[in-house]
Amino acid sequence: MPRRRRRFTLSNSISAGLLLALVFGGPARGQDEPRQPAPAPEAAVPPTLHGSLSLSLDDAIAMGIENNLDVQIVRHQPFILEQDERIAEGAYDPTLFSDFTYSSDEIPIASSLQAQTDLQQRDTNGQAGLRGLFPLIGGGYQIGYVGDRLSSTSSIQSLSPQYTATAAASASLPLLRGLFWSEPWTAVKLSGVAYEQALDEFRRDLIDILLGIELSYWNLVAREESLRAADKSLDAAEAVLEQTQVQYEVGVVSRVEVVEAEAGVAEREFNRIRAENTYRRSQDELIDRVLGPNLTATSRLEIHPTDRPARTHQFLGVTFELDAEESAQLAFEHRPELAIRRKAIEQAQIGLQFARNRRLPQFDVVGGYGYQGLAGTENPDRLCFNPDPVTGLCPPLSIDNHYSSTDDDFFNDDDGSAQWYGGAVFSLPLPNRSARASASRAEFELSRARTVLRREEQRVLFEVRDALRNLTDSAQGIEAAERRRAAAEEQHRAETIRLEHGESTPFDVLLRERDVFDAESEKINALQAYRSSLARLDQAQGTTLRSNNVAIDDARRLR
Repeated sequence: MPRRRRRFTLSNSISAGLLLALVFGGPARGQDEPRQPAPAPEAAVPPTLHGSLSLSLDDAIAMGIENNLDVQIVRHQPFILEQDERIAEGAYDPTLFSDFTYSSDEIPIASSLQAQTDLQQRDTNGQAGLRGLFPLIGGGYQIGYVGDRLSSTSSIQSLSPQYTATAAASASLPLLRGLFWSEPWTAVKLSGVAYEQALDEFRRDLIDILLGIELSYWNLVAREESLRAADKSLDAAEAVLEQTQVQYEVGVVSRVEVVEAEAGVAEREFNRIRAENTYRRSQDELIDRVLGPNLTATSRLEIHPTDRPARTHQFLGVTFELDAEESAQLAFEHRPELAIRRKAIEQAQIGLQFARNRRLPQFDVVGGYGYQGLAGTENPDRLCFNPDPVTGLCPPLSIDNHYSSTDDDFFNDDDGSAQWYGGAVFSLPLPNRSARASASRAEFELSRARTVLRREEQRVLFEVRDALRNLTDSAQGIEAAERRRAAAEEQHRAETIRLEHGESTPFDVLLRERDVFDAESEKINALQAYRSSLARLDQAQGTTLRSNNVAIDDARRLR
């Protein structure tokens, strides 16, 4: 809206492509990038924006998705909740465990079986294995290997050093409490629903942000038209002042009428200053929404909207037939707020099932199976209770003396080294008040979540009805505003002719011109209200993304 009275000028216009290249330089992101966000690059100093940019509404929305920091903020929440889901699933990652112990003991003894009064033992022990939890059904498992080396001065110890090794597996399974509803598995279910809920929340926040961009765009269009109307009004007042001054010089009118004309010019100059200030603020608001951090204190960018309500829609004589039932059905299907409430009900149902399962007694079956091996070197100082009748010596032991021989027994079913056990664990708190109260609490929470959903549906229905009513009223308001504008212009034209023939005064002409300005402003506001009502109807129906051809999967990628 250049005009000679402006106190600053903008540099030469630059194309939208050049501006985008300056602000968003670099190759486009591919569609096959991983879901996880890459490390954020170091913040670069944004370029100072100068010049002018012709911008359509579609381009403004696309640029807003790329640059708006509010969009960037809400993009993170699904990624955060996705990590929470993985954290919950991590409870089922098997744990590799191991430990090693060395002990040295000197024990005073007094025994008829021991010649020594002091017993010395050196024990080296180590174990390793895997333990973890069973997904879905609950319970846990452990698979382990234990090795031990014992050196002793005891005369009743047949082997010194003595090697033992044990390989065993054990498991526990719940049959009542914890079956399908263990705490880790419930956390996995809840985190999965929370992640889906975060996607719906992102969709809701994105709709709100895009609505703000669209409203700012049409507001800028209206403020640009208002500035044009202020320019036109000022030109008309200056023309009246010039004509009045000529008439005063020839003695047709008095000095009072010149003063009236000058006051009219001053009033319209003030109106124009105010209109330009509002226009500049609308510029900054849209730049802030679509270019994000690229707006600096020294920016001199001017956006020129290319979409116009009057050019894209013919309002006069058009009958608007809106289907309230169809709009309500769209809202119930697409509003993210309703999807969020449904996810809350799903979470409450999971919590109730878990709480009800907690009321059951604990009844777990446990079992294990393993093998044990033995090896070692014969103790030369050991006592012999069954000497050989011929030699009087203890018979040699038929045991290998290498530690590796202990593992041979694991695969030998005839030496009796197999070990197994089975059993059950039962417990029940009496009178189990905590579990019963938790279940009752979960029932109340589920009932509240369902009521909240019904209340949200009622609110959505109200918003749809209100949006349809506002759209109809704004469309009708355009026609009424156009009729008023045409009548005001005709009255102003007639009053101007009367002034030329000396039958009117500058004051009357300026009054008629003020009516024209008011009528023009009313039409501008009516057009803006119509476009805003369309945008708010899309929001009420949850169809903002669809109407603006925004792919949610592409929009949620981190930039």
